[in-house]
Amino acid sequence: MKLIRLKHMTAAVMLGITLAGTVSCNKDFGDLNVNPNQASQPSTKFLFGSAVIGIGGINNAAGGVLYVQHLAEYVYNNESRYFNREYSYNAIYSGPLMDLTRIIEMNTDPVTKVTKAVLDNSPNDNQIGHARVLRAFLMLTMTDRWGDIPYFDALKGSANTKPKFTPQKDIYLDLLKEFKEASAQITVTMPNDPLFDGNFAKWKRWANTLRAIAALRLSGTSEAAAGRAAFTEAVAAGLMGANTDDAAFPYQAVQAFESPWYTNYRSRYDYGLSNTMIDKLKLLADPRLSIFARSPANAAGTFVGIPYGVNDQFTTGDFSLIGTTPAAQNFPALLTTYAQTCFTMAEAALIGWIPGGDVETLLWYNRGITASMQKWHGLAAKTIAEVDITGYAAGANVVITPAQTAAVKLERIQTQKWLNFFLGNGYEAWAEWRRTGYPALTAAPDAVNAGGQIPRRQCYIGTERDLNKANYEAALAIQGPDELSTPVWWDK
Repeated sequence: MKLIRLKHMTAAVMLGITLAGTVSCNKDFGDLNVNPNQASQPSTKFLFGSAVIGIGGINNAAGGVLYVQHLAEYVYNNESRYFNREYSYNAIYSGPLMDLTRIIEMNTDPVTKVTKAVLDNSPNDNQIGHARVLRAFLMLTMTDRWGDIPYFDALKGSANTKPKFTPQKDIYLDLLKEFKEASAQITVTMPNDPLFDGNFAKWKRWANTLRAIAALRLSGTSEAAAGRAAFTEAVAAGLMGANTDDAAFPYQAVQAFESPWYTNYRSRYDYGLSNTMIDKLKLLADPRLSIFARSPANAAGTFVGIPYGVNDQFTTGDFSLIGTTPAAQNFPALLTTYAQTCFTMAEAALIGWIPGGDVETLLWYNRGITASMQKWHGLAAKTIAEVDITGYAAGANVVITPAQTAAVKLERIQTQKWLNFFLGNGYEAWAEWRRTGYPALTAAPDAVNAGGQIPRRQCYIGTERDLNKANYEAALAIQGPDELSTPVWWDK
């Protein structure tokens, strides 16, 4: 496991000092106004480390995990019953996105691009490429959560405090370009890289994989042709090729930088596995069950899921807590995995975006199952023989055969992808469920949102309505009401 060094963690503090507002003064006091112990501009090395750290907790936050019913809540069940409407993206803009934008600006500006604070962190284009990949990854997550968001008008500071919302279709088409161009710009190691530990080839493959994932999201839209072309280019450029390529956010075995699931279990137990998850794992005779879950004290030797979305209170003694491996202090957040890549390729073969038909679909599907099993058992320090994986893949509720309908094949591909997302990238799992409808999920029985269905998006924070009213209302006129039930563009 890579270590996140203290210099990464202090970057945000240093940045805050560097960019803090100054008090106006009409007199020139010369060098008296210059702090000799403070850098005149932030180092892009620390800005990049700060940005990577800033993504922690964004993709594996409770909202997405609960929407796809990996987990349920023991006592405080508002979020699993869709009570929460407004979610803020302000910290994402002001945190990692601002850091990444600053890196791009400093590597583009003729004055700053040649300074030591910039060039110490690798060539200009290489830094821009890394920053663009991470920025596009965050923007992809955000537009999938909220739909239309400030994009082209965003991150301009005081030059534009009321940015327009960009339609999601335009965001997606630009993200496909961003992933492509950014991957080509990456050529050497970044010296302060907590995500891939400086392996620039993995950054390139991650960018290409994200491009393929985003492109496949367009398969059911008016931009399907553009999506297919981008998918083909991304595959040719080189996707993730093994579990060692996984983009995994490295939480640490220290309290300041530990996994949020471990933090929750430090003082109380809000979350456990849902009955939806436990029942599916049992139905499939899935060997990951004993990794994902713990056997409750009152049901020794068995696993019991919390009833999902029920307005009641449950005890940890009767229902399964998160397993000790995924709830460990330093368990990584699996943002994008090779297994996910395999399942993406399996679907691409199924719909004819890559050649090979059923043969290629089955090949990639089984590769995905193998990769996921090996990944999860490796993280849990358990052994699993290849024959066990083969037997699992041949199970009656798992196997894919040529005789099955396309819908059955897609359901099985997406179910395995959904299982693999467990506690890694809940918002990506939610996007995939909305796009395909698989696996079949039943809305919370005691849902309190209008319509009582699983949310299709999250609502904007009230500050957009209050402080950016004209642009907020223009977005709603195009996208639809600011409600959990309003689908995003690609979900229509």
